[in-house]
Amino acid sequence: LSDKVYSLAAEVLKKLASVAGPHRKFFISELASLAHGLSSSAVSELLTLQSTHMLGLSAGSMAGAAILRVLQALSTLTLVSSDGKNGEENEGEQDDQTTLLELNQALQQLWQELSVCISKTESKLGQSSSLSPLSSTDAGDHVGGASALSPPLPPGTQRLLPFIEAFFVLCEKLQSNSAIIQQDVNNVTAREVKESAGSSVAPPTKCGGATQKRHDGTITFARFADKHRRLLNAFIRQNPGLLEKSLSLILKAPKLIDFDNKRAYFRSRIRQQHEQHPSAPLRISVRRAYVLEDSYNQLRLRPSQDLKGRLTVQFQGEEGIDAGGLTREWYQLLSRVIFDKGALLFTTVGNNATFQPNPNSVYQPEHLSYFKFVGRV
Repeated sequence: LSDKVYSLAAEVLKKLASVAGPHRKFFISELASLAHGLSSSAVSELLTLQSTHMLGLSAGSMAGAAILRVLQALSTLTLVSSDGKNGEENEGEQDDQTTLLELNQALQQLWQELSVCISKTESKLGQSSSLSPLSSTDAGDHVGGASALSPPLPPGTQRLLPFIEAFFVLCEKLQSNSAIIQQDVNNVTAREVKESAGSSVAPPTKCGGATQKRHDGTITFARFADKHRRLLNAFIRQNPGLLEKSLSLILKAPKLIDFDNKRAYFRSRIRQQHEQHPSAPLRISVRRAYVLEDSYNQLRLRPSQDLKGRLTVQFQGEEGIDAGGLTREWYQLLSRVIFDKGALLFTTVGNNATFQPNPNSVYQPEHLSYFKFVGRV
């Protein structure tokens, strides 16, 4: 069946569940049981992949796709944590969390075998998964799909993607707090650095006990994502859309995402924003000798949406049509003035290649407004 059919079926379940609470509880219970039952065949498939050379086959994973569909349907029915809920909603949320925690515990063997399979696949990636600086620069331009310069994945690697997506779908429901996820990722990374340096036992941290006592699955995600970041980034590099769909949870731990993938995601979001909210062209007329003051006066009161439109610059007293060159020249002139010591906005630090806000900016009456303007530009 197509993705649309599955999404429509999940939507029907969601509407039926909204009619009465018992319907939702029944669906969640049945889907959790179904996912648990499917895990046996999924583990068997992963064990087969480990013991044979089936990783070299390009056929998709039937067991992985099945458990992914079930967990996606389960995810649409479970309540998400938020403030301002009444007692009944809080009780339903707690019941859902309990069901998901029990399911995650029951699927631990599946996640462990998946980790083993990914490790074997990553050993075949070699150095090809790391783009050179030149190719990495070009790769960011291929936002809509796989980059033409991205190295091909080992044959059959796509068989593991449904299992990974299923793992992310469940973890996303277990923990949606990005601060806690980032903290766990930092703890895992710090521990592995100490172990690699020869420390067999990492010294206990202030939050380590709390992290170990939590059973919400977050630490499982942190360890998994940090250990297998190479393959995760390789999948994202081949299909950037995964960051906005099934693998979106990794956005809450941005240090695990390679720079070229971050840039592609950023450009994709900017492009989507321009397509959804097109802005009218913005025209300004400035004097070269007062480029900062004129630009500040004409742009500081403009709403943010106006600043997202195409900027057209005209230098007073000069003839010329801005086809991009004048705007580029305006940016260069404005940057020089902004970071000039005479403007009292920024001062150099260390090797004169780093700037920080100038403590003497207070002598500029509107210095805070100027800082805001610089940030917007």
